[in-house]
Amino acid sequence: MSSVTEALNRIRGFISGVFMGNDYAINVLLATVMAGGHALLMGPVGSGKTTLAKALAKAIGGSFKRVQVTNETLPSDILGFVAYTRDGEARVVKGPIFANVVLLDEINRAPPRTLSALLEAMQEAQVTLDGNPLQLPKPHVILATMNVEEVELGITRQLPIAVLDRFMASLTIGYVDRDNERRILSSLNSIESMVNSRDNNPKVIDDFLDLMDQASRVYASDDVIDYIMNITDAIRSDGRLLLPLSTRASISVLKLSRAIALLNGRDYVTPDDVKVAVPPALSHRIILRPEFANTLRPIDVINDALNRVQPPVYMVTE
Repeated sequence: MSSVTEALNRIRGFISGVFMGNDYAINVLLATVMAGGHALLMGPVGSGKTTLAKALAKAIGGSFKRVQVTNETLPSDILGFVAYTRDGEARVVKGPIFANVVLLDEINRAPPRTLSALLEAMQEAQVTLDGNPLQLPKPHVILATMNVEEVELGITRQLPIAVLDRFMASLTIGYVDRDNERRILSSLNSIESMVNSRDNNPKVIDDFLDLMDQASRVYASDDVIDYIMNITDAIRSDGRLLLPLSTRASISVLKLSRAIALLNGRDYVTPDDVKVAVPPALSHRIILRPEFANTLRPIDVINDALNRVQPPVYMVTE
């Protein structure tokens, strides 16, 4: 585990040197990518979401592309297209989706057709252009920002459930405190230089793929799996929800728990790893009934379930 810990510390150290003041967000986002998932980044304008995405791409040695989504964004603007020459030869023009880290800014502004086109990329790690399936690079993560305030005010619409459910995790990125803002201002030139450099490192990507493989093989006991299922069942039975959680929600909790365990230097999942994984894995999937929307938050439902469901207890023998 020493080589794994060393690699993870290097990646986290790079990101935290650029995106300051929110180690929780760094760990959850890194765990999401290690688990092969995609993430929703929510929060106010100017809170560092793009910087975090760029820093992640650099830390894992991958490429980065950003798309400013509007109500006129076409599927081809993200996926790419096939162009035909005068000789009838097909030429594939790959879109931003073929980067290792793809940031879709304000995804909730996208038209339905464009959102539908993303489902294949998020679920199958491929896109189909002119009838031909093309594999996306590994690792591949879609980070999407969403302005929750605009959704609540009715300026933009909520994402469809089918799209929300494809995101393994969601994070709220807020403004930093005064001390970290001072650190950012003092290191601004260094930060901009680090996140805007264009060099990719295939060796680092290979190392990160090894980390992803290690995360997928972290052991989860039957007791831990039952604990995850009991939590999701408790939330499903909550009468304040408009829709039940999908099986994909439970899968996301398990995968995220495994990656969090590896981040903590272990090759097995504990109930505490599950407790850390549940809020980011489930918050964006919880749709409240209209009568509770103004008085309740998804995290309240999650905390109620975590308080009701007893974690497995292990006896330590000498």
